Amino acid sequence: MVSTVIAFVALAVSFWFSRRQLLLQEQQAKDAQKQAEATAAQAAESNREAQAAARRAAASAALTIDDLSRIAGALEQLAAHPGSAGPAHPTGFEARTAVPVVAWSLTPDGPGRFRLANTGTATAHDVWVGGAASLDGPHGIAPGASLAPGAAATFTATVLPTTTDSTLTVTWADTTGSSERRSWRYPLPGV
Repeated sequence: MVSTVIAFVALAVSFWFSRRQLLLQEQQAKDAQKQAEATAAQAAESNREAQAAARRAAASAALTIDDLSRIAGALEQLAAHPGSAGPAHPTGFEARTAVPVVAWSLTPDGPGRFRLANTGTATAHDVWVGGAASLDGPHGIAPGASLAPGAAATFTATVLPTTTDSTLTVTWADTTGSSERRSWRYPLPGV
């Protein structure tokens, strides 16, 4: 009878250890599943961010192509009409009459803040600044303002991890009330 009790206790202890080992293995399997799901989610997020960065690079390349096309057009126009810049200057260089133009610069002005300045010689009327749909901003710049030469406006904008295009577009009119608009596009600097 003592041997039967000992055998029964040994069987109970063996069952308890087996059950404990089984529960431990189940917990480890659940932990491994959670870790795999977290890793998959992190990989998917990294993939989305990489795709957004690639789209931002493509948008920046498109801006470069726009700029190069404008430069090429201006050079072709100068080559086609070499004397149109004005009378010959005594030093051999052509004298050029200054035509008032609007020119822009975009610089960082603190974390998430940017400064858009009219660096040209003409006033930009009815100024509007917009960003790509995936960009958070611009915020804090009132549409319809006029920016005289040397004037600037500050605004905030944030490039999110999923932002695909960090390009800002500035449009303006050369005269008050004009329906003809000019535009300038530039990616947010420092992003």
